[in-house]
Amino acid sequence: MSKLPESLIDIFKEIGLTKEQATWDCHGTPVALHKALEQVAAHQGITFDAPNIVESDPALRSCVLIVTGRLKDKSEWSIGEAMPINIDRGSHKQSYPYAMAEKRAKDRVILKLIGVAGFVYSEAEAAAFEESRPNNISGAPKKETATPPASDDIPFDHEDMWAQWVTKQKGLIDEADSIGACTAWVNRTRKKRDDLKEFSRELTAELKDYYSAKYDKLNNGER
Repeated sequence: MSKLPESLIDIFKEIGLTKEQATWDCHGTPVALHKALEQVAAHQGITFDAPNIVESDPALRSCVLIVTGRLKDKSEWSIGEAMPINIDRGSHKQSYPYAMAEKRAKDRVILKLIGVAGFVYSEAEAAAFEESRPNNISGAPKKETATPPASDDIPFDHEDMWAQWVTKQKGLIDEADSIGACTAWVNRTRKKRDDLKEFSRELTAELKDYYSAKYDKLNNGER
């Protein structure tokens, strides 16, 4: 693996992560997990101002925003941009450009504030980084996944698999034919939905809205 700054290795140790768990090597470039950088921000006490949206076009799946972060008396800002040209990968169309723009801006600010920008990059920085990530973040070859894994097997911060899981849950919600079946689904998926909430507010809201629509239909006597 390419050499990581010692200061970042020390921060990872403080939050209980090894460099193998939090980063990987992409052709000589150290790349860090978005979720690991979020943990770094929380541990260091980094705060963020509300983003300044420069460009927003849901129809074109395009978002550009500026995020400012603060660490004690130091502040940094950066731009996060997401649009089809830099988020789509082959036949896969990224459905959450606003979340991706936020991730990119925040991660860049975190790396600046802890003094490792230019030495380490975020996985959200480019599709090429995401595609290079090993499933176990330990240098093993990345496995292609044609179908969703078991819900408990979703790798740390893997957007595609979370999206597949949400799609699967929508199908199960569609199959629910009573209020009792809906309640059973809620109880059965509670832990995984809590994990989803930590990963993506957008996917969580999407699934919640889908469930609520189904529940309301059943409650009104529709099937």
